[in-house]
Amino acid sequence: MSLEQAIVLAIVQGLTEFLPVSSSGHLVLSSWIFNWPDQGLVFDAAVHLGTLLAVLIYFRRTWITLARGCYNGGAVFLMEVGDTSPTIPARRLLMLIVIASIPIAIVGLLLRDSLETTLRKPEAVAVSLLGTAVLLTLAEVVGARTKRLAAASARDTTIAGLFQAAAVLPGVSRAGSTMAGGMLGNLNRDAAARLSFLLAVPAIGGASLFLLVDVISAEGLSDRPWGLIILGAFVSFVTGYAAISWLMRVLRTRSFRPFIAYVAILGIAVLIARAFGV
Repeated sequence: MSLEQAIVLAIVQGLTEFLPVSSSGHLVLSSWIFNWPDQGLVFDAAVHLGTLLAVLIYFRRTWITLARGCYNGGAVFLMEVGDTSPTIPARRLLMLIVIASIPIAIVGLLLRDSLETTLRKPEAVAVSLLGTAVLLTLAEVVGARTKRLAAASARDTTIAGLFQAAAVLPGVSRAGSTMAGGMLGNLNRDAAARLSFLLAVPAIGGASLFLLVDVISAEGLSDRPWGLIILGAFVSFVTGYAAISWLMRVLRTRSFRPFIAYVAILGIAVLIARAFGV
């Protein structure tokens, strides 16, 4: 793996992990477009850990009050738009996160082998990108978007979790599908985005753990380009943090339409390129 490949893939991971455009799909397509060799599972795990650190630090107040509240029975300060009160009990929020994270864990285990083979082909990613466009369109057209996260029920977050499970497919955006599910479960844009970021921690952390376990059990950790791996983690952290900050501002006032157009055009373009043998 070259320095150029490491930096480009880390930037792609950081920028697209939290945007509704699919980071896994963009990683696959980037290697395909530039004809790069596979970067390896250790590098994949490292850049995912970089984005995991970004979401932990950006929402550090939420995670700190969540941990403290689970210990002493207190509430979590969500800082939702229009509401500065800590209106959701910490243990209830933790329960909602756990319930919503179960579907993606089950689906990920069931499709574990296929995720590293047939589902990583460009044409499969293209179809999944078109699926992401459909999910985001449904959220825009059907979602009532009336609830704040503090008022979310187990049903609301379970719907988001079921949609998030589709994101094990490269090309289906985890952030986009989770936000779409949240909005279809009647959460407003800000609440759906916050829920997506909260669910990112167990989803990204769990995926990275599985990647590392696979590598260590099969190959060990010797003879790795650790300099490039550490650089990739740092770059994905910086770009991931910037993407979260930007998205939280954008979604309060704008729709998913630009993202819908982007993933739809990209998916169609890839399918046309593959049809012509590219």
